[in-house]
Amino acid sequence: MTRSARSARRRTSVRRPAVIFQPLALLTGIHLMVNAVKPTLGPLPRFVGIESSIRDHPPELLDNAAVIARRIIQVAHPTADVGAMMMRHALWRMHEVCGDGAATMAVIAQAILKQADKAIAAGRHPTLIRHGIEQGVKQATAQLSAAIIRPAGGRQARDLLMALARTSCSDSDLRDILVEVVSIIGANGAVQVVNHNGRGVEREYIEGALWDSPWLTTGFATEYDQSVARLTDGAVVLLDGKLDAAEDVLQGMRRLYELGYRSALIVAGDLSDEVKALLIQAKLNDIMYVLPVKAPGIDARRAAALQDLAVLTGARVLFGDSAAFARLTAEDVGNVRRAWANARQFGIIGGRRDPFALRAAIASVRKRIEETADLDGISELRLRLGRLSGGIAILRVGGVTSRDQEQRREQAVRLTRLLQMASAGGYLAGGGAALFKVGEALCASDAAHKDDDVAVGFRCLAQALAAPLMTIAANAGFDARAVADRVRAASRASPDGNFGLDVRRGEVTDLIAAGIMDAAEVLIRAVQIAGSLAATAITTTAVVHHRKLEMATKP
Repeated sequence: MTRSARSARRRTSVRRPAVIFQPLALLTGIHLMVNAVKPTLGPLPRFVGIESSIRDHPPELLDNAAVIARRIIQVAHPTADVGAMMMRHALWRMHEVCGDGAATMAVIAQAILKQADKAIAAGRHPTLIRHGIEQGVKQATAQLSAAIIRPAGGRQARDLLMALARTSCSDSDLRDILVEVVSIIGANGAVQVVNHNGRGVEREYIEGALWDSPWLTTGFATEYDQSVARLTDGAVVLLDGKLDAAEDVLQGMRRLYELGYRSALIVAGDLSDEVKALLIQAKLNDIMYVLPVKAPGIDARRAAALQDLAVLTGARVLFGDSAAFARLTAEDVGNVRRAWANARQFGIIGGRRDPFALRAAIASVRKRIEETADLDGISELRLRLGRLSGGIAILRVGGVTSRDQEQRREQAVRLTRLLQMASAGGYLAGGGAALFKVGEALCASDAAHKDDDVAVGFRCLAQALAAPLMTIAANAGFDARAVADRVRAASRASPDGNFGLDVRRGEVTDLIAAGIMDAAEVLIRAVQIAGSLAATAITTTAVVHHRKLEMATKP
């Protein structure tokens, strides 16, 4: 058969858009996702079983809403799948930003959508309802912000952290250590969570600054039994490039020798083999001890790390290759009291820092933390702040099995994020009490008593704020409506209280007095993300699918 004949018989596939007008199916997908994670809300959660994708492996039993959502790959109906993926994205966004509150956000969004769907079916306009939801979110956020409890510090701050940790984590060893760590390093301190060979949890506080970047060769070890290199009272040279010419490096070493240094920490991109040989020979002949370490990170992160090192040691960052090292001046060289390195990390203690430059750098990083929404970016900035402030906490997490260790490590990361967020942003009554109280206030406001479509949307948001409290009660085996009525009656009798259900004791009580707390930022974000998702869903009327159509080409 000729090539043209084979080509004629070949079947090709093309993607053509198909517009489907099925808003109800979109909402169905959202409800499916919410119903899958709703059982995890509250201090007495139910587990959700996830079938393993590996044959003969047992199912996963999970109680984390965001992780459950990530395990759900697809819903059978194509339009429902779009809705499910909208909720999946919102759940994971909530998890990434706060580390908690994903299930709370989901049940609020579902409650808004149920009310809004009824109103739209009765003839109300979706866009005007959306405006009402957005107005409700703004007022709810303002009222929640006004109710935030901010401890003065000391024992009160530690007690509130412990109360939040008890609400959020059942692992007593982990939460007790993390409360201590966050109390010491503060809201913006750096915490590195790493695996530990044992079964328990350990913490270590590192004085000075530490980077996850290794030495450039093992030939510079000073303690061979521990595979570590150390130097005392040495020069610091920062090079954003490679030391590749031995002659230039020799000239730079002579310059350091003239300046009175007999040891030096060199942070550079890389070393050539001949430069490594030169530096090792200088060490063996006791001429000068040079400890070369790899510049941390790449691109923007490397530039930030070198700039932090410059602030901490008084050195200048040199750009270029070994020729820049050969032209060293006294102003280019910094100083460090102690430095060490191994095959994974290097650290410094007691650099010749400029106090004014250091304060400016710390203020700049703090401002960027406040302005950054990306979780990875915040974590990196907190590490930078910890290095500049002079301390980092390392949390070593162990477990009975590798899976247990990984789950415990993830829990440690989430709890650290939550405790630091609460330490920075304050606390609100937990158990859905703060949201319920704000919802009741919004329902009683003038904006909710009008009869236009915007007021309908406002009421949808206001009424939905009772959903977390009722879901927590239902998950604990109580009659949700009866609990809501009891909480409402208690709130009317004592308007200044923060009443909710203490599910462990089965009593309606003031949850602030009972020590049941939530991080304020978590609840505010939950309301904002839930409102945004619901407003988007009710105004999405058409869904466009791309399907593959096979066509046979005729000869």
